[in-house]
Amino acid sequence: MKKVLFYLFFISYLSASELSFIALVKDSWQIVHCKEQKCEVIKSKQEPRTYDYDFSSGAIVYVASDKSVRTIIDGNESIILQSQKDAYTQPLFIENGKKIMIVKLINGNSKKTEIISMNLLGKNHKLLHYQHSTALEPYSQDGKEIYYANVSCVEGCGHIIQEIWKKDINSGQAEQITLLNSISHQPTTDSEDKYLYFSSNQKGNYHIYRVFLEDSSVKQLTFGRVTDGFPIVSKGELFFIRRVKNKVQIMKLNRDLELKTLLYSYKKIRNLKVKQ
Repeated sequence: MKKVLFYLFFISYLSASELSFIALVKDSWQIVHCKEQKCEVIKSKQEPRTYDYDFSSGAIVYVASDKSVRTIIDGNESIILQSQKDAYTQPLFIENGKKIMIVKLINGNSKKTEIISMNLLGKNHKLLHYQHSTALEPYSQDGKEIYYANVSCVEGCGHIIQEIWKKDINSGQAEQITLLNSISHQPTTDSEDKYLYFSSNQKGNYHIYRVFLEDSSVKQLTFGRVTDGFPIVSKGELFFIRRVKNKVQIMKLNRDLELKTLLYSYKKIRNLKVKQ
C-alpha cells in the first residue's frame, strides 16, 4: 500500500507545474494549457505555428497557419498583424505581458530579419534589432536586453553555424555569447539572468547546454542519442522537450541535475512554456 501511495505522489509531483505547449490533437496542432495535472485545449480559429502564453493573464499571441499574427485575450481572438509582403514568426510577451516582441522576415524570407516590439493591438512598432541575415528565437525578460540566435554561415561552411548573441537595446551594443561552431539556438535565462540555457547540436545530437554569463563558461547538461529542445527555467529547475525516435517527453532537470520525466499523454509536443 505504501508503494502505491508513493507512486501516486511521485506522478503528481512530476506533473504539478503550470505549463503550456503546442500539441498534435486529433490530427491538428492546438495550444494546450496544463495546471495541476489537468490539461485543456485552448480553441483558436487557426492552427498555431509559433506562440507565447502569458501565465499571469492567460493571454495568448500566436502566428497562425494563414500567416497572420493573432491574440486571444479573455477568450476573444483578434488579428493584430496581417502578413502581406513580409512575414512574422516567434512572438514573445515582454514587459510583464504589456508588449509583444516578434521576428519580422523581410519580404517573407530569412535573408533580412528584424526583431520588433509592439503593443497588444499590434500598434506602436519599435525596431529592436536589424541585420542582413537571420536572427531568430528572441528572448527577453524585460525588453531591455534581448538574446537571439544568429545564423552566421549556411553555404561554404560545410554545415549551418548558428550562435547566440545578446543585445542591449538602449546602447545598441551586441555581443556573441556562444562559440560552438554548430547550431546553438532557443536561448532562455533564469530569473536572475545568471545562466543562459540553449539547445545545440555540437556533439551531433541536440542537447541542452548552460552558459555562466559572468565568465562565459559552457556546461553540457543532457546527453545521449536524443533530441532535446525548447528549454525554459522555472523556480531554479530546467524544463525541456525530449524526442527519442518517435516518442516525445517533457523533462525536468532539478538543481541537483537529476533528470525526471513529466507525465503528459500527447504524442507530439513543441514550443514548451512554463510558469516562472
